[in-house]
Amino acid sequence: MKQNKEQWWLDFFKGDFSEVVLNQQAHETLVFMQQVGELAESMNVYDQWCGKGYLAHEFDRAMMNVIGIDSSDDYISYAKKELESKRATFLLGDANEFFKEDYFDVCINWNTSFAYHTDDKENERMLVPFSKNLKVGGQFFICTMNPLFIKKHFQKFIVKQIPSKDSTIVTIRESWIEDEMMKSDWLIIYPDGRRETKYGQTKLYSLEQFKEILLRHNLVVEKVYGDISMSPYDDDHPSLIMYGHKV
Repeated sequence: MKQNKEQWWLDFFKGDFSEVVLNQQAHETLVFMQQVGELAESMNVYDQWCGKGYLAHEFDRAMMNVIGIDSSDDYISYAKKELESKRATFLLGDANEFFKEDYFDVCINWNTSFAYHTDDKENERMLVPFSKNLKVGGQFFICTMNPLFIKKHFQKFIVKQIPSKDSTIVTIRESWIEDEMMKSDWLIIYPDGRRETKYGQTKLYSLEQFKEILLRHNLVVEKVYGDISMSPYDDDHPSLIMYGHKV
């Protein structure tokens, strides 16, 4: 399957697959953001590519107003049915086209929801509404893959057994680096024998590249971490987490 696919994420984020392979940790993520940033009740939060709304729900529980948007009909249907409230609104659509300018106190792009394209300009399109929607002085959080960690700890094949009720779900990932992108074929095997195959890719930007890109949109990186335990950003921690303000 090793090939570039247009809009691969439309297939990737369907069904049960991403529920298994994505590490949610929504409450722990909110606690991390509260420790790093300056969050307060009644703030307006924008969750760009919100998935099923788990993280947005945590902002709701913390008495903040949140709008989450995603292009997955399955995800937004779940979020609307299970998590929507007076403070939490979920929208089906393209986050690249969602504008509510100078409205939000906090904007987040979490769980590697950035840089799905090989083309830098296409990747950067996502930051236009991300920045325009954020008030001057507003805070932002971005979490993506750590290229330093990947280069040092790269594994072509990763097999995981994930407990699921009284059984086990098996995931097999084959990865390779091509065109400065981390590309992966996934196979997931469910307890009932059902199988799913998926493809995904993410461009590996360095911290220096990210800072330059974000600054073009008036976003200044002030703090950097390697995970939500506030570990340092280095080649031994898996994430590149950036926090800062719009100037």
